[in-house]
Amino acid sequence: MLILQLRRAECALADGRLDEAFDLAQRSDVQEHRRGQRLIGRLARAYVKRGRGNLQRKRIQPALADCNKAAKLAGELSDVAELRSDICTAIEEKRLKNQDQSLKVAQARTRIENGWLSVGEKILGQAERDDGGANELLQQVAATRMQIDEAVAKAEEALQRDDVDAAVEIFRAANVAHSQNGKAAELRSRLKRIAVKRIEGSLDEGRIDSALALHERIEPIAAEDGRIKELSLALGYCRRAAESVANARPRAAATLLRKVAVICPSAKWLKTAIGQVQQAAESTEQIAAGPLGLIIEGRQTLDTEPTVTSHARGRRGLDQLPDAKPDPPTCTKNAKTHSPLSEKLLLAIDGVGSFLVLRDARVTVGPVSSSARPTLGLIAQPDLPVITIERTDDDYFARANKTIYVNDAPITEKLLADGDRIALSNRCRLNFSIPNPASTTAVLDFSSARLGRADIRQVILMDRELLIGPAASDHIRAGLLDETVTLFARNGNLFSRGKTRMSADGQIRDSRAPLAVGRRIRIGKISLVLTKLEE
Repeated sequence: MLILQLRRAECALADGRLDEAFDLAQRSDVQEHRRGQRLIGRLARAYVKRGRGNLQRKRIQPALADCNKAAKLAGELSDVAELRSDICTAIEEKRLKNQDQSLKVAQARTRIENGWLSVGEKILGQAERDDGGANELLQQVAATRMQIDEAVAKAEEALQRDDVDAAVEIFRAANVAHSQNGKAAELRSRLKRIAVKRIEGSLDEGRIDSALALHERIEPIAAEDGRIKELSLALGYCRRAAESVANARPRAAATLLRKVAVICPSAKWLKTAIGQVQQAAESTEQIAAGPLGLIIEGRQTLDTEPTVTSHARGRRGLDQLPDAKPDPPTCTKNAKTHSPLSEKLLLAIDGVGSFLVLRDARVTVGPVSSSARPTLGLIAQPDLPVITIERTDDDYFARANKTIYVNDAPITEKLLADGDRIALSNRCRLNFSIPNPASTTAVLDFSSARLGRADIRQVILMDRELLIGPAASDHIRAGLLDETVTLFARNGNLFSRGKTRMSADGQIRDSRAPLAVGRRIRIGKISLVLTKLEE
């Protein structure tokens, strides 16, 4: 029987049926026989030869399997060891190649998302075409080009009809506002020039309502234009001046209108308006200083000019101008002041996630078991540093009671910038970002740190406004929305600003009404709930 098994194994080896011969050669009696040992040597060399062939054809896994069988038969002979070394080299080369491929695809995707289609296409040209991600991006480039060409053609037709509003809406709907395509860029420049001219004309004529309407439409595609920013600021001053007049604060209105006159010197109506509010201010002051002023109990300053922070001069100038000062609270025996924004708020958005919104200018981050309880407690070692992140004017400062690392550099105090990486330890890291350069609201992402609540995706350090929308510059990304919705603070409440309709518990609400805490609110295509978190 042994001789028969040996002959079967030799025939299988001669016919190239190596795996069958391998199974037969595994028998102990075959391995102990001299004829069987010669068979094992020939079989091991055959496996090495076949492994070399598989390796040359880039079939790494079959080559490795042949190498392992040869080693099992004859041990780590020189030929087997050399084959194994070559296989390991091929595996490393393949890993580096795949890494380079992934990097190219990621770089191309970034360029394409930023509107640089040709650049992204050239990068993809250097990648392997059989890569699924590369092919998918190439198809996306082709589809985007078709979309841009069609949007440009339709917008051109609208401009020929002198329908600027339709042209702007086409641009916005096609989502090509930031495309670097030559035709799209040229048309965008034309739209900006026409919009600037019309807004300036409306301001010169005193038609602030028309100027505001056109600005709201053009702002998403021309936010970085210098003149649009100036006109945005001027329109914001006009709105604030109107609110100051309505609140019996004519002196503040006069100051704001003077600023408008600097930006729009050709608006003749401003001189008359400034004179009127100055006269009103003087008359009000004279009345307050007369006999009637003697009976006004606890008379407060009649007129205080609002301060315009520097960040309000950015991309969303109209939305970020400071709100009117809240009326003083009425004090009664059982009155209890309530400002939901002075507390921690949990903002839960269906299909997006949960976000912790903090309004305090000073936030501490550290282990939940620290001796001084931090604002944001992390599940981490109790001896880790505690960081204080403080907003001062338009800047954020980080201070720590022990050495921390920001962008891998050891510090105890630093002025934070967008994209900074903060590490309390190797296993406890967070990222700081300011998505919108025109807003001082910041976002904390806990990349490798755990908050006490696992459902919280991000922490929003909210200053005056919170942007929710599909753009990369929004604080919370919500792809279901067609345009950005702005949540802003006023008089201890949150309000929403945008064209989308708002409802609470299924009932349509006035857009001027504050967002109710604890009720389901629907704004456009998203549904959200604000919940007050107890300390």
